[in-house]
Amino acid sequence: MKTDFIIRAAQHSEIIELRDLYKNTVLQVNRHDYSQEEVEDWASCGDDLSRIGKMIETHYFIVAVNRQSQIVGFSSITPQGYLHSMFVHKDFQGRGIATILLEEIERYAIAAGIKRITSEVSLTARPFFKKYGYVVEKEQKRQANKLSLTNFWMAKTLSVIKPYYGRIPACGVFCGGCPIYTREEKPCPGAEKNKTRCEKCKTFHLCCIEKGITHCYQCNIFPCTKFKGFAKRWLKYEQNFIENQNLLKRIGEMKFLEIFNDKINHEYSTTK
Repeated sequence: MKTDFIIRAAQHSEIIELRDLYKNTVLQVNRHDYSQEEVEDWASCGDDLSRIGKMIETHYFIVAVNRQSQIVGFSSITPQGYLHSMFVHKDFQGRGIATILLEEIERYAIAAGIKRITSEVSLTARPFFKKYGYVVEKEQKRQANKLSLTNFWMAKTLSVIKPYYGRIPACGVFCGGCPIYTREEKPCPGAEKNKTRCEKCKTFHLCCIEKGITHCYQCNIFPCTKFKGFAKRWLKYEQNFIENQNLLKRIGEMKFLEIFNDKINHEYSTTK
């Protein structure tokens, strides 16, 4: 499903299309939870094109685009963590677009150091946000244009795991994604500091020292039988050590750490 759409930054040239998507979604989708008078008043808030342009400049404003280059959804969040908008085209409801938009919004928030996302959520959108861990803090009346509409102030505290920039062990494990490293009680400090575990590893660490290499991919019999067995046990933690070793060979440790920190943080935040 995700391959059917791409997520990218909104552009000023798309303001009219964004306005039309917003108005049509409110008028057609939100009318199931609000009166006709209410949705018409709400939709009229999109008439000010300069406001949309300002949001593109000041928010992290993203759009979902299909293979026909049509905008099928958009979302925006402020640098302070206020999720201002989340709208999906009326003809593309129920296709997972809101989910991929929210995943990207939360990925951005984590990367930007935002620890808590807040939003004013409509009656229509409340079940969606509740599903992804957002909690209602209060029900309120919010001024649209001329009318006050019922919505909910919702919030979510993001779960951010500590990044790992330590040494990559001979076996190629990314310690930052290890359940022992990420656990709350008695966590492993990682290969950089955990000498009692990693530097006494006869299977890989001491084997590499004996051969004068640093990682298993440098061995002329890689992957050996022991390595294959060890790698197989780690697949349940979504780390393929043979792929890890090949990646290390191609890009080196620094880039490897950068890629995996981003990957693990993103996956962790969207599954909480």
